[in-house]
Amino acid sequence: MKKSITARMAGVLALAWMAIGAAACAPDAERAKPAAPVGEGAEAVIGLVEAFNDHDPDRMRGFWRDDVTWLEISGEGTSVITSSADQLYDELVLYFERFPSVRSSLENIAVNGAYVSAVERAVWEEDGERKSQSSFVVYEIADGKVKRFWYFPPQT
Repeated sequence: MKKSITARMAGVLALAWMAIGAAACAPDAERAKPAAPVGEGAEAVIGLVEAFNDHDPDRMRGFWRDDVTWLEISGEGTSVITSSADQLYDELVLYFERFPSVRSSLENIAVNGAYVSAVERAVWEEDGERKSQSSFVVYEIADGKVKRFWYFPPQT
């Protein structure tokens, strides 16, 4: 006895729904992860953060231009923190001395032409207490290196 087309379709649909249900119930670690950002801009930013986590301002310097500018954005406007590679280097040396345990990670990295955006999460120990904050950051990339970066107000 031959199955009707309707019976076959019902069987196929039932199998499809079981497959979809199994995928939806898979543990998070087994679910597909979003594609990693690609391009020289993302590579420069990721390399910069890796060097930051090693507290290596000499290596970090290889990821930014001589005319690099660090800007911070607040509700009132934008402030220039450093406007050269030498100033940024000196700031980082002092920062690593003050926060010897600091580490950062990047979340939600996106590339749009010459710009790379991310949420940067910093974690450190201060007075025996674990601290953490995150900031939205946008990097402008020129010639494969960071030319400017803007930090938005940190969130705790």
